[in-house]
Amino acid sequence: MNPSRRRALQLAAALALSPALARAQGSLAPAALGYLPWWMAAGWRELRLEAFGRLVLFDAPIGADGALERRAWHKLAPGLAAHSQAHGRGLELALTLLGEGDFERVFAQARPRERLLGECTRYLDDAMFAGLHLDLEGYSDVSADAIAGFRGWLAALHENAAARGKTLSAFFPASDAFDAYDAPAAGRMAWWVAQLYDAHWAESKVTGPLVTRSDTNAVGIARALARLAALGVARERILLSVPLYGWQWVAASERPGAAALGRARLLTYAETPASLMPNDRLAASTLAARHGLRRDPEETPYYAYREHGRWAQGWYEDLTSLTRKLGPERVRGYAGLAFFPLGYDAGAIVEPLLRWWRAAPT
Repeated sequence: MNPSRRRALQLAAALALSPALARAQGSLAPAALGYLPWWMAAGWRELRLEAFGRLVLFDAPIGADGALERRAWHKLAPGLAAHSQAHGRGLELALTLLGEGDFERVFAQARPRERLLGECTRYLDDAMFAGLHLDLEGYSDVSADAIAGFRGWLAALHENAAARGKTLSAFFPASDAFDAYDAPAAGRMAWWVAQLYDAHWAESKVTGPLVTRSDTNAVGIARALARLAALGVARERILLSVPLYGWQWVAASERPGAAALGRARLLTYAETPASLMPNDRLAASTLAARHGLRRDPEETPYYAYREHGRWAQGWYEDLTSLTRKLGPERVRGYAGLAFFPLGYDAGAIVEPLLRWWRAAPT
């Protein structure tokens, strides 16, 4: 038999013999997905995971040579794999490529692509993981060779995943410049997480909300979702990302949109136990209660106070702002919500927002 024909038949058989994969590649994306970062994974038992159909362990960074930074996930999250399997909850591993120019360095050359494919396949062979989740955020210009190399690499990875009954999914960055995915590449993903946060980020030049409906912002909700629609991705395969963190800037004044005077500090929504997050103890809801809760025209919560002669502004999202901003999408057939990262809200956002989402009129 022709070798390529044999591989095609093997792939078809793997797909036919894997009901879980067939469901995932159809319209049944998880209604709730949560990102569990490595620095909090050891405390997973302190988190309420009942609502989640899928967890993404964050992360395995991709090096410029195609090597993955290896974390001992079985030791970082002891017992999580067995618990997830017992409750029918799949674990995926997020592969991240975030540095400027790294996409070009990895995918334009055969050697790093081949190394990355081999390392990804070893993770697919690990019974702990139900699949891999790609978080590739190439914001610099990339060559045609890099894009072609990526698409060929993705096709090979998809074949390896399908042969093992595993899935691929992806985070879709809110960037007008990132065009590595075409329609065939998009079709290889069981589901997508659309980036709807970081309308303002740590290095923003001005203060403002993390989530917005403004079309003038690259992360504006409609603008971000239109990119996936243009690739032919059906709404029932798209989860909408929800941030459980915020940013506090030193600002030129107390007004929204004031000049940010340096990199922001990270905020968690709620007080986070030291067992989960020993560093960076700023909690947005606590600081807003102390300094006065304010809201912008989109109902985004923020606070502002003056200290040592300078203004500080903290911006985040809460139930009021999220239900307002995500309201139109709630009745449009999207699969569900994806929360980043788990544990930052102390249960104050995830569960009530999911109840609201699921109560949408049909």
